[in-house]
Amino acid sequence: MTDHKPARDELSVLFRDVVLVLGGVFAVQGTDDETIRRIARGLERAYLRAKGSLEQPTTTAPKLTPHPDIAALLRLADREGAAP
Repeated sequence: MTDHKPARDELSVLFRDVVLVLGGVFAVQGTDDETIRRIARGLERAYLRAKGSLEQPTTTAPKLTPHPDIAALLRLADREGAAP
């Protein structure tokens, strides 16, 4: 008898990896609980929107300039998203 785990979709696998990376950084570098709560809420909303379980917000967030390393990751995502 083999133990088959159900296949998880790519979005769920990626989300889990992102959460584990952030959790590792927080564990090593440390941060305050409020920062972790804010990040967790933001990631939850992003995940639910991507899964189609949450409507897009009707208001826009204030325009902030991301850290250069975050901006580079966003450009990577934009390039990958634009690929056929």
